[in-house]
Amino acid sequence: MGLLFLRNNIGLYIMAIHRSLGKIKTPLSHLPTWFFIIGYPLFWLELYTRSASHGVTSAFSWVLFAGIAFVIAGSDAAKRSFKEITASTAALRHGTAVEKWLWSIGIGITFLILAIVVLASLKPIHLVQESDCMQYHYTLPRQHLILGSFVHIPWAADDLFLLPMDFALSPFWFATALPNKIPQLIIFFGLISVVVRLTSALATPRRPWAGPLAVGVLLGTHGFGIQMGTGMLDLAVAYLFLASLDSLRLGHWFLAGVEFTFFFWSKSLTPIEVMVVIGVLFIVFALARLGHWQVRNTFVFKHWQRALALFIVLSLAVAGPFVAKSIYYTATPFFPLSPGMMGTGAQIEKHPQAWQSLGKASQYWMLYTKNSYGHGRDLLSFIKHWWLLAVPEKGVNNAFDYPLGLTYLLMIGPFLFFLITDILRRRYCPLSVLAVVAWGLWWFTTQQSRFLYLPLLIIFMVTLSRLEKISRVLLLCLLVSLSLEAVSLWGAHRNDINRWGVDVLRTQDKQLLELNNRYLGHSLSCYVDWPFHDVAYAQFPVMVHKESLPHTILY
Repeated sequence: MGLLFLRNNIGLYIMAIHRSLGKIKTPLSHLPTWFFIIGYPLFWLELYTRSASHGVTSAFSWVLFAGIAFVIAGSDAAKRSFKEITASTAALRHGTAVEKWLWSIGIGITFLILAIVVLASLKPIHLVQESDCMQYHYTLPRQHLILGSFVHIPWAADDLFLLPMDFALSPFWFATALPNKIPQLIIFFGLISVVVRLTSALATPRRPWAGPLAVGVLLGTHGFGIQMGTGMLDLAVAYLFLASLDSLRLGHWFLAGVEFTFFFWSKSLTPIEVMVVIGVLFIVFALARLGHWQVRNTFVFKHWQRALALFIVLSLAVAGPFVAKSIYYTATPFFPLSPGMMGTGAQIEKHPQAWQSLGKASQYWMLYTKNSYGHGRDLLSFIKHWWLLAVPEKGVNNAFDYPLGLTYLLMIGPFLFFLITDILRRRYCPLSVLAVVAWGLWWFTTQQSRFLYLPLLIIFMVTLSRLEKISRVLLLCLLVSLSLEAVSLWGAHRNDINRWGVDVLRTQDKQLLELNNRYLGHSLSCYVDWPFHDVAYAQFPVMVHKESLPHTILY
């Protein structure tokens, strides 16, 4: 009933939002933030009204998002945002004939890469690199919608994770016949725009080419290319953090509060990691102040107190249910961290077999995953990892999962040079220190390359904003990197270019679709025993009895 009422009054709600946007100014690059503003409350509404009991959500979320996008596109904030981005590209018209030619080629390859990414994003989830999507990002929110309950799905260890991002995007994912990944595509374009804006702001008008060059560096990075056009959420997490910085820079405290809230609670261990990073940054800043170091390359944050207050309030709604659920079932606020750490009495502990299986899953995620990547943590490994991160070692992958590519090598050298120069000249650059601290935390934890996305983007922004000029050698290297990435993306997606819908799916997913037809055709309501955990395409409640750690536990 609640959702029906909303649908029947959609015009009134869009008009109300139109009025409110006069106070909540949204640059066009921050449009993706509205996925989370709209999607999170709608998910809970659809869950408890049972309006998505077959795993298909209403189109209301997309209609509302489209209406808001229309309003934002015509707003003054969007026009200013567009002018800032187009103004930064004006620098491409300057330079010698050779440089203009190189820029033109780079722009052509950039559009080719974006075209491949768009085509890949129009396919349903099915790729090998989308395994996490099928294991839990898509599967678990859909199962909750089908069940009409937030109660722990007993066979799914990852149902105890923090999943607010997944829940917020679910009303958009499941509004189509097959689960889509269009929100990730729009968020990716938002990430590009935010990176351009932040880089240009750091560079100042003295280096107007820094923003446009950031687009080429981002798209030419193989580590990012692995997830471009997929349903994975790591690039979306990076968007949320960088967008929150940009919102604070512009004084848009409401957007900043929303963006940072969903970033902070994006993964189970992210809150702990963020607090560690903030603590180290505070200590370094205090030491810099005591030493009378000069602060440079930073942003002035406006209304950050309001954003912080909003973050605290929103966290109760965004993270509260998941933290409470984790405590209730595992006696830890951030599963998979130490089940039972808050004492005995966890709900799953009442079932010894399930508790033992859950402990194994926790150990796998906390210990095995940590030691599964990289070459170790000794000094020699640290020295070698700067090079090994960039190149493949076994086939197309390396010990860090997948290589970051040539653009990483092009940027890391100048960044380290600027960092050492700052230290020698007693200059404190907050963004540089943030990247270093985040990188250090990564080194002592997972060492999986995809968790370097955020510090890597910060390194790109800082480095590009401080380069005094763009040499032809750098442009040529960037063209090579863009070309290699275009070839890589084409190779990854060429088999699916002319296939659409069901044709791209795995055999087991097609079996689920066939079973959907029989299940819904006979109006059944029982659980279906299924041998696999990844049931993103199921429109019926599933039970998995076979233990398959770390995702599937005994119960």
